[in-house]
Amino acid sequence: MKKATTIFVSLALFAFASVSTVFASNISKTFEFGPGTQYSSSVFRTFPVPCGRQVAAVVKFTRLGPVGLNNDIPIIIELREPDTAPNQEGPIAGTKNDFALTTEKTVTIFSIGGGSARGCSLPWRVRVRHANAGSPAYKVSGTARLDYDGTGTSIPSSPIGSLFKGAIKPNVPLGDITGLKQGTISVAGTWSHEIFGADVGLNYIQLRFQLSDPSGRVVQTAEGYSLGGPLTPRLSLVYQVPTCVTGQWKLTITNLSTKDDVKIDAPSIFFTPGCP
Repeated sequence: MKKATTIFVSLALFAFASVSTVFASNISKTFEFGPGTQYSSSVFRTFPVPCGRQVAAVVKFTRLGPVGLNNDIPIIIELREPDTAPNQEGPIAGTKNDFALTTEKTVTIFSIGGGSARGCSLPWRVRVRHANAGSPAYKVSGTARLDYDGTGTSIPSSPIGSLFKGAIKPNVPLGDITGLKQGTISVAGTWSHEIFGADVGLNYIQLRFQLSDPSGRVVQTAEGYSLGGPLTPRLSLVYQVPTCVTGQWKLTITNLSTKDDVKIDAPSIFFTPGCP
């Protein structure tokens, strides 16, 4: 079991912590089928997962009825990939056969490969069904949990250098041409005051950050002061990447001062996978 972890980035501005037996993030739902339930012989649960994430289904199950081998219920557990529409059942990514007993059992199924490119709006499915035709003699119930790696990561960046009063630094790359996938991108900055090329430390200069998606469209703008400076608001740009698109994301930085120059360190960039 992975222990809960906390990742601190850029003066503890960004933090992420979670716990899972398989991956760092999970979604859990109950299920039941058989006599006395809404579903006679089969039931599924859906799980939105950000694109490009390997998943694992962890299914716990038990049955009602008297103890005895002859009363145990044969079941099939299926992990299914997203399809082209939310209400369609995709191809099987993994399957296991087992028996539901009066004592709880647990089955784990891992997906193969790097996950699905279809993303949050087209969910994964976990289906649990009677292995034989017709309804089982006793109710089968339990929990289906889908785990995925939702660990936040820092995105490398390079120092921006000097930016004169009123100047603009366009097209600073964020990540690489594979894109940012789905999740939350957080960008902050630290810069110092320069006078005739000399660094004079803490500053009172305001900057603007503009985040552009791979098409060149500005999707988020933030203005503020350096993390290391005495004034607020300190600049922090946060954006939820809604869909899976490949291509280069970019940052444009503008020095809003009309009097001073700044020396800008490498922006602090943190990405956390997730669905809106």
